[in-house]
Amino acid sequence: MTSESGEPGPGGRVWRPPAGDEGLAGRAETPAAEGAAGAPAAPAPPSTRRGPGWLALALAVVAAALGGGIAGGLLVLQLGDDGDGGAQPGGSAPSVVEVDITSAVTDAVQKARPAVVRVESATRRTFDVGSGVVISAEGYILTNAHVVLGTDQLKVVFADGSERPAVLIGHDHPFNDIAVLQVAPVGLTVMETADSDALRPGETVIAIGNPLGELYGSVTVGVISGLNRSRLLDGVRHDDIIQTDAAVNSGNSGGALVNLAGQLVGIPTTILRQSGAGQPVEGVAFAIPANRALDIANRIIAARGPIPRPSLELEHIDLNEEVAARLPALAVSSGAVVLTIVQGGAAAQAGIRAGDVIVQVGDDVIDARTPLLNALAGHQPGETVKVVLNRNGRIIEAEVRLAKRS
Repeated sequence: MTSESGEPGPGGRVWRPPAGDEGLAGRAETPAAEGAAGAPAAPAPPSTRRGPGWLALALAVVAAALGGGIAGGLLVLQLGDDGDGGAQPGGSAPSVVEVDITSAVTDAVQKARPAVVRVESATRRTFDVGSGVVISAEGYILTNAHVVLGTDQLKVVFADGSERPAVLIGHDHPFNDIAVLQVAPVGLTVMETADSDALRPGETVIAIGNPLGELYGSVTVGVISGLNRSRLLDGVRHDDIIQTDAAVNSGNSGGALVNLAGQLVGIPTTILRQSGAGQPVEGVAFAIPANRALDIANRIIAARGPIPRPSLELEHIDLNEEVAARLPALAVSSGAVVLTIVQGGAAAQAGIRAGDVIVQVGDDVIDARTPLLNALAGHQPGETVKVVLNRNGRIIEAEVRLAKRS
């Protein structure tokens, strides 16, 4: 799970189940009071009289307080006019209200948790743990790219404690923080998916993963705090990010954000720990929508490797106020500063140098709304594009034949 400081073609969602959520079932019955001999019941004294609005409020309070904590229970309440549960003299008998409480959260977790796995990646010097989601009976597992990049060995641990070696099929870093692994396709529980475009602010969601790398299968509950948030992830701006207050931490990366039907709606990918002003932040986490994550996963599976993406074969940093303050005075305030170039690569062949500021690629002006990688994402390897540079205040146009990213 990455942490922020002030601050994710062909193929469809092959494994998407039929849409439709199961709702919570509840019922409340209030028998009508009858007066003696068919006459209207005597009214209660004004100080103790309660109208139907009181009953509705009482039920709402009970449901709110107990709805998530009792699974399949039957709550029986006697609602009288006084505290001893007895009928008032000459008044109505106590009302008996039955509320059927079912725990949608418990049911959703029971359904989804077996499809969430622990992903262990290791090199000769490092060991890292993240999470993943089984998305097909063929053994494909969806996770974050930052969990598995640069690893020498991958292992997946399932909910029942069993372990299997995994292979990295491909990734889409840095354009999307998505990777696909594969394990032996035997006895797998596959995660159902939902249409993440149908999410609504305030909707209850559940995060399932392995926080801190040791708390396997942890479950936290929250709501959709916001939709279509704009975030800069790995130098790429995304405008479809899900915000949630469900608690996630390092190790939750690549795990599941599910709805109350136990269906995948997002992949937790990053946390906001402090604001740009350095103020501590709590309860702000971000997830990649399931629709985009599964689309990218399908393309990786179809390609049997990384999605073909263009490259200028250089290292860069996008300009913003913080970056500009650390660099020597530049002739422009927006663009992408070239840090290094690959010898003999696409940029070098076009005459681009370290220190140049790329201000335009094709028709896209490079700025805060369109970082360099976003501009490149609209092109294909092998395509020749116009690149506009600012070199010490002098504007230079170059024709670059884009390479294929490695």
